[in-house]
Order: sequence, then structure tokens, then C-alpha cells
Amino acid sequence: MNQDQPLSRREFVKLLGAVSLSYIAAANHLKTGRGGNPRQSSEKPNVLMLVFDTLSARHMSLHGYPRATTPNLARFAERAFVYHNHYAAGNFTSPGTASLLTGVYPWQHRAVNLNGIVSQTYIDQNIFSLVNASYHTAAYTHNPLAALFLNQFAEHIDQYHAMRELSLAGEVYSDRVGKSQFPVAFWSETMLRGTDHFLPASLLVSTLEKGIQNLRVRGIESSLREKYPRGIPYNYKGMHLLLEDAMDWIRGQVLAYPQPYLAYYHLWPPHDPYLPSADYIDIFNDGMKWPEKAENFFSLHEPGATINQSRQQYDEYLAYVDFEFGRLVGMLERGGALDNTMLVVTSDHGELFERGLLGHLNSTLYQDLLRVPLLISLPKQAGRQDIYTPTSCIDLLPTILQITGEVVPDYIQGEVLPGFGIATRAAEPGVYAMEAKLSSKQDATRTCTLVMIKDRYKLIRYSGYESELEDELYDIENDPEEMENLANIKRSLSAEMAAELEARLEHDLGG
Repeated sequence: MNQDQPLSRREFVKLLGAVSLSYIAAANHLKTGRGGNPRQSSEKPNVLMLVFDTLSARHMSLHGYPRATTPNLARFAERAFVYHNHYAAGNFTSPGTASLLTGVYPWQHRAVNLNGIVSQTYIDQNIFSLVNASYHTAAYTHNPLAALFLNQFAEHIDQYHAMRELSLAGEVYSDRVGKSQFPVAFWSETMLRGTDHFLPASLLVSTLEKGIQNLRVRGIESSLREKYPRGIPYNYKGMHLLLEDAMDWIRGQVLAYPQPYLAYYHLWPPHDPYLPSADYIDIFNDGMKWPEKAENFFSLHEPGATINQSRQQYDEYLAYVDFEFGRLVGMLERGGALDNTMLVVTSDHGELFERGLLGHLNSTLYQDLLRVPLLISLPKQAGRQDIYTPTSCIDLLPTILQITGEVVPDYIQGEVLPGFGIATRAAEPGVYAMEAKLSSKQDATRTCTLVMIKDRYKLIRYSGYESELEDELYDIENDPEEMENLANIKRSLSAEMAAELEARLEHDLGG
């Protein structure tokens, strides 16, 4: 098998029987620093971060999903730290990405609303500002919501690439303005045009320019119809983009950056609409049956057939993403770009196909929405380490800082990930998440859904909704589908976790 080529599904099935789950500790390539923490033994490693938007760990064959959606990620995992119970801090881009980049929970950074931005404090307290003194920093995103944060942090980003650099057609007007004006321009454009996918450009540009954009889109769609029969992928602002173009572009960028660099790439797929290339359409026509779950207060009553079809299309899109990831890794290996590079693969949140709900812009925080992948491969890592301790996206920032030899500020709420710090984190701290897009930025916890995960249990609390909703408690180890609410069965545990959650909020919010 050619190791430089992405793994096909057939090759993956054959490989499963032969792969050993043992690993050679990546710590062999590190030396121990003060307090037993690992430090790079030579020059500082590069850091390459790939964030695939809306990637649910529960849909990855790497994590036991019955469809072979991620054979190339599974192969990559054989030389990585694999976190099996890793959680986003929110269920959509704004809170999830902001927590990933700042190392604090949503109630702290306050980017809780759609089109939200972080509070003023974190403009100078984020991953880019913390490494900028010793690292060349670069960033790009397909996602306009993530672009709001990158523009906030732009003073600390040496090479900030505008969204339009990888757009086949379509443009966000705010992408043209100065970085300091981006949020205001973005919000103004959103108010004027909404989120209509099919507007080719802002209402603020000329009729002639819109006509040119329309012609360009039609021309591209015609030329690519055979390869993308369902349509060319696009983000919710109508910018058409191809993941394969992004992967080729990333390869060229990382080979050219000054070293050491920290590069953050936030890619749209597998976010909806689910539009894979023709090779992946209908590969999962398997008649798979999924558990039927009762609808809840937030249900939009989507029919079961619609949910199953959407799930299948998402899985197809994910398989396409996995292939392109494998192709990128092969290109980087051939170019020597991974010889001294720490490669991080994760997501900002997941996707839901159950309880009469589709997507992620609802007020629930079930596992498909929160449990996301995290794989970290160190330079020259030769083996695999599987970690099952619950971890949070806010733990990634302090881990990167430690590995790169940077200072971890006291304000960061995350802890160094297991495998890179002490063997067992103090008292196995809880992992938290919040959904609060209906609350104001100033009072982020008035109307919200809160989650606390500790050991094998997960508590969901609802606050401020028009109906008084009961707590939900799940044993996510024995009941990963969250079918049996234990809140009234394990009352003392539910009350204990609720008290700990409230205490955490009171501590962080100052009373």
C-alpha cells in the first residue's frame, strides 16, 4: 500500500484486521522539563491546526460508528494521541470556536449569540497573542462566524487570509474592509441580506457586479456538474468553495511559512449543505436502522425519513472530507512539512439527527452536538495513545502552550490534556458546555442550556425557557444514545452535579 495515498474504504476494512493497537510513546521524542512536563528536545515545533466545521465524533468510524466514514483519520490515529471523550463548549460555531481559541468557557468570553464576538478582554488574550512573540502566526476560515474572531485577533496574526482567497464565486462584502471594521460591516450586511444562500454578493455592491457574480456561479456550476451532481459546496453566505482546493492551498502555505509557525485553518465541510463529490454519493445505501428517540420540548418534528436521509448525506460528505484529509497528510509528508510539525485535528461542534431535530442551531446539547474529535500528532510520533478521560476544547490551548514552551496564563480555564501533563488531572474536573444564543451577551446565562460532564455522567440543565424543563442525567458510558434519563432515579447524584455546576458559574462570574 502506498502510504502517501489516502486510504480507500476497501483498504481500510482490510487494514482493521491487521493493525495492532499498541503504540510507542510519543514522549520518546520529547524531553522532560520542569515539573515533569514534556518539552521539545530541539527547536520549537510548528503547530498546524485543522478544524473541520460540524464534525461529530459519533459519526466517525474511528470512534466506533458502524459506517466506514473515516478510514484515513483512523490511519492517521495510529501515530497520534486520540481523545475519545472530547467536548465542544457549545453547539454552534460562535461559542465553540471562541472557546477553542481563548481557552475559556462561553460564559467567560461571551460569544454566545449568532454573529457574536468575544468580549474586549480576549482580543489580546487568545492563541495568536500568546505565541506571537516566538511564532509566525497564520489563519484562514471558510466560516464567516469564525472570521469575526479572526478579525478581532488580527493584530496578533502575521498572515490573516481573507475568506475570498479560496472562494470560487460569491463574496462577503465585509471581507473587503479593514479588519477593525469587519464586525460592523458583517452585521450590517447580515441585516440587509439575511442568510440567503443564493445571493451572489452583498446588497451593497452594484447591480453590474451582482450580474457578473451570477454569470460566474452559473459557469462554475456547469463546468463542475459532473463532479458535483448535487451542487458545488458553499457556505451560508453563498461563497462557493472546494475542499480539495483548500487542501492544495494549505500545503503550499505551510511549506512557505517562516518557522516555527502556528497556522489555524477552519474549513467549512462537513457543515451543511452536504455536497460531496460524485464518488461519495450513495455509498451508504445500507438500510441502516437507528434508535428511535422521543421528541422533546425543542423538537421541530422533522419526519424520521427526512432525518435518516440527512444523516446518510452527512455521512457521505464526511467520507469525502476524510479522503481529502488523507490526501493532505500525504502531500505534507512527501514535502517534509510534518518533520517538525505538531498536527491537530478537531472541530468546533457536531451535528444532530434525532428527536425530530436536524442540524445544530437548536437549544439542545446532546452527544452528537458536543462530542467532537481531537487527534494530536507530534513530530516523528511513531505510535498511538488512546485517552478516554473527558476533556474539553478549552484544554487544547494550554496544551499547545506547554508543548511549544510558552507560558500558560492563569486566566485560562482549560487544563493541559492527559498525556501531556500529570497522569491524572486533579480530582478529574468536570467538563462544561453552554447554549445561550437567546440570551444577551451581558447576561449570557439568563436563557440557556448548560451541561456538566463528570466521569461517566452527564447533566443537562435548562434555564429561562417559557416552560419549566426538568434536568436530564445520563450514564453516557452505558447509555451513549442518551435514552434513559436518570435524574429522578439518581436524585442525589443529579443534585450534587447541579450544585457543582452552579458553584462553578458563581465562581467564574463573580457571585
